[in-house]
Amino acid sequence: MLRIVDYAKGKDIEWYEVIRQAINESSVAPVVILTRGELRVYELDEDEMIGDYPDAEPISLALVESTLNPAFLARLVHARFPVIFKPVTKNMDGLADDFYQLDDLPIRPPAVSKYEGLERVWFGFSKQVSMTLDDLWVPFDAGNVDFTSVAKVAKSSNTRQTTPHTQFIEHQMNQGEAKDKSWLFFKQLASHSTGTEQIELPGYGPIFLKGERKDVESTIRYSLKNFEHPDDGKTVNKHAFNNDWDRIKTRKFHKTSPPPRIFTRICSRDPYARI
Repeated sequence: MLRIVDYAKGKDIEWYEVIRQAINESSVAPVVILTRGELRVYELDEDEMIGDYPDAEPISLALVESTLNPAFLARLVHARFPVIFKPVTKNMDGLADDFYQLDDLPIRPPAVSKYEGLERVWFGFSKQVSMTLDDLWVPFDAGNVDFTSVAKVAKSSNTRQTTPHTQFIEHQMNQGEAKDKSWLFFKQLASHSTGTEQIELPGYGPIFLKGERKDVESTIRYSLKNFEHPDDGKTVNKHAFNNDWDRIKTRKFHKTSPPPRIFTRICSRDPYARI
């Protein structure tokens, strides 16, 4: 393994270009190796109250190769280090914040895989955890990656005439992802951005996203600059996303389909043959 900063120096590129490559083409898979920290496991009961998961031991994050949530990875391109993960805390009303479900965990140690498929399981950091740029690593076998295509994506993102979500859709299709899964990922990206954190939209580039306050489940707002007011930017809802997905899929099908075969009738040289 190589620290991402050392790997980038060897390639004569910036460290964020390595992460951008991982976002857009998945040919590099960065991991995070922290020096300290742990996750606690919680259970949501039938009364919608969260308590410790029965017999669950804390999950150590120290010196463990943890994978990065794709939506969180998209945020790291434009992050200011160190990145702070807050512990579970109670507010003045006795309600606790900073819980994560498995699919939303920003960093994922191997030990959490045993909780796959359990919907009522939540996680939280026991204490505040700080992640620096030096905590990000890439495997040795990433040495043959070509970064020119990612540079083109970053350079042209501000000059495209198409909308950000259609560029994202094309990227997801090229990666073989499903429509519903891609919409959920789009929403995850919005939850990591919250309109204040610039993130890297796969297939497009830097952008700000957030859920629409009047329709959080089905509408996303996007803007090329930080949101200052609730109605800043433009919106795309799930219906429009699905329609654009189907339209792009149809267009791609016609582009890749072989041309129709043209059959011609060959006349026989026999003057008595019936044609």
